[in-house]
Amino acid sequence: MTNPIDCLVMKIEEYDSTTGKLDNTIFLLYDTRCKHYVVRGLREDTSKITSDPYSFTCKKISHLTDFISFVICKQNLWSYTLYNYNNLPFSSKYITFDSLNDDGNRSNEVSGYDNIAYNRSDLYKHLRMLKSVFNSYE
Repeated sequence: MTNPIDCLVMKIEEYDSTTGKLDNTIFLLYDTRCKHYVVRGLREDTSKITSDPYSFTCKKISHLTDFISFVICKQNLWSYTLYNYNNLPFSSKYITFDSLNDDGNRSNEVSGYDNIAYNRSDLYKHLRMLKSVFNSYE
């Protein structure tokens, strides 16, 4: 069953400051039904390891900000992209990294900002927006 409401999803990409290569990709959304934030992420493969997607949920924005600040290097450049999905599963537990990382999601893009330096206050504001902006079609 798909969710009949729009859902904002933020994508944060971390680029290594020395090589410029993509290092980490994280998708973030707020599940208005369960009242928690959802993280789906993947660290890029290196020559020594193959990465598996990771998942995380939390209720508090401060915990989410702490988690993101821990898994992404603050010295690297960040890119933020905001998407609007209208076809996600009703339950966020069925939303996968691969489904969010579909190359066709460009048509869902609302805005994007590339090569941004880390700023905790800005990160917090972006995450708060995910919780505060929704469309319930009531």
